[in-house]
Amino acid sequence: MPTQTKTQKVVLVGRGNFTLRPDSYVTSGGEGAIYRIGDTVIKLYADKKKMQRDGMVDKIKLLHALKHEFVVAPEGVVTDQTGVPIGYHMPFASAEPMSRVFTNDFRQRESFGDKEAVIVAAHMRDTVLFAHKQGAIMVDANELNWLVALDKKRGPTPRVIDVDSWVVGGKIPAQVAKMPSIRDWHNPAVSVASDWFAWGVVSFQLLTGVHPYKGALAGYNPAEFLERMKANKSVFSPGVRLNRAVRDFSCIPTELLCWYEATFQNGERTVPPSPLKTGTTVPGAARTLRVVTTPTGSLVFEKLYAVTGRHVLRVWPSGIALLADGSLVELDMKKTIGNVTSKEVEVIRVDGGWLIATFADNRLYFTFISLATGKSEVLHSQLSGLGIFRSANRLFVRTEAGITEVGVMQFSKPILASLQTWGTLSGSTEWFDGVGVQDALGAKFLVIPFAQKSCAIQRAPELDAVRVIMAKSGPRFVVLTTLNRSGEYERLEFVFDCDYQGYTLSRHNVDGPELNLVILQKGVAASIVKDGELAIVVPTTGNTTIVSDKHVATDMLLGSIDDRVVYVLNGALWSLRMK
Repeated sequence: MPTQTKTQKVVLVGRGNFTLRPDSYVTSGGEGAIYRIGDTVIKLYADKKKMQRDGMVDKIKLLHALKHEFVVAPEGVVTDQTGVPIGYHMPFASAEPMSRVFTNDFRQRESFGDKEAVIVAAHMRDTVLFAHKQGAIMVDANELNWLVALDKKRGPTPRVIDVDSWVVGGKIPAQVAKMPSIRDWHNPAVSVASDWFAWGVVSFQLLTGVHPYKGALAGYNPAEFLERMKANKSVFSPGVRLNRAVRDFSCIPTELLCWYEATFQNGERTVPPSPLKTGTTVPGAARTLRVVTTPTGSLVFEKLYAVTGRHVLRVWPSGIALLADGSLVELDMKKTIGNVTSKEVEVIRVDGGWLIATFADNRLYFTFISLATGKSEVLHSQLSGLGIFRSANRLFVRTEAGITEVGVMQFSKPILASLQTWGTLSGSTEWFDGVGVQDALGAKFLVIPFAQKSCAIQRAPELDAVRVIMAKSGPRFVVLTTLNRSGEYERLEFVFDCDYQGYTLSRHNVDGPELNLVILQKGVAASIVKDGELAIVVPTTGNTTIVSDKHVATDMLLGSIDDRVVYVLNGALWSLRMK
């Protein structure tokens, strides 16, 4: 696989010499490459003359003066060894991409609800106000340039990046184009008003999970949302239909909801009210129209676990559920077998019981739970890592060198065993549900554990120019949702041959990043894309069955126990099967 094989020496003005090594690389885009050394991020422009041609040295000095806790602003200039400016450096922000926070899957796993979304939206508004008070225009504050930092004590807060594209003091023109999905097509000039329109689009998705010009509307196909933006045909238009995965508009504070409708539907351009401000007038837009489904029932729904006040957050194929209070419940016996305090936890079935791995405060913790006795035993390990990763019933530790598989060996007592290691670029690999996406200097690869002891690292050029938001993997099948620089979401489905050396690809435009899909180990995938329809697919053959049932809804978050399809809805766990 191609990787960065050479080191590069740079100078951080005022801080000294630094060496960029292969493991310093994070990602790259149209303008340049991003590197990380400790808590410092370095951006080097691909165009070696950009800094001098565009007056970036002076601009970075102006941006450095923008001191705000939610603004990840440049701290200083980066030069090569001869003193030629080639980029800038900024502090590292540990945070989630905003578009991932749009999804119901993320909200459930992180216990991120409407209250948290409103708080983040309010902080985002404060950030925009700050920029404008400093005489700056944010230009292109799309969902790729907003992050959400999760903090147990303080709660979630936003971060805005790509600050070098801002206009500062009206003296330096923006050198980047706005993402079409947040562009004010009625007022194309860069302005304070265009920033507020962009804030409205992103914050609306944060609160509801859908772009304000998506949903089904007669006369427009799903790909024509830009045409709807130009025609003011928003989600507030009569006749728009939305899936149940879209959060009801009643989750939006009343005055802000009125502002959204006036902005997206009526073309008004004003400063939005604070999301924290409540009102008494309930507009007609508070109601979300759902897709009407009329098919007959053809599925069996069975409640597996439902206890008042003990909501299910997620379930593992090994038959263990995580509850909101941190309890781990074995679902056959409805018995609590353990408790965890970190959301970064994985459970697999091993000989004689279960192996539980958690990552908290930059440390790894392993516990064995005996199936026979129910007793827990802490497993000691010399492993240190960056986190944990699970694929099907295989558990891995993420390290600087790649991923190391771990398991349990039974002697007089259970012992944690380190198995095989596969090399990956730790700084530029994102890990999802059963699959990693590695960026090797702009060339993307899928990291896919498969079978019992194997792992494939497969080049996927279709991912090079997009941001992967969600991804899931199963036997010979990887599904991802991606976001491109035009603001378009797409679902990509890779079907691999037996040895993972080649694949076929299908792709579909989708309304957002949601990926409500489960892939069973017997090679069958089930997904809910539309209310009233459960799609059952055998990826390796292409056989597809659409099961119509009036009770199926897109807010049923799918999972699996062994080869059973289950789902979480309103904190309860259900199983789902055909009659």
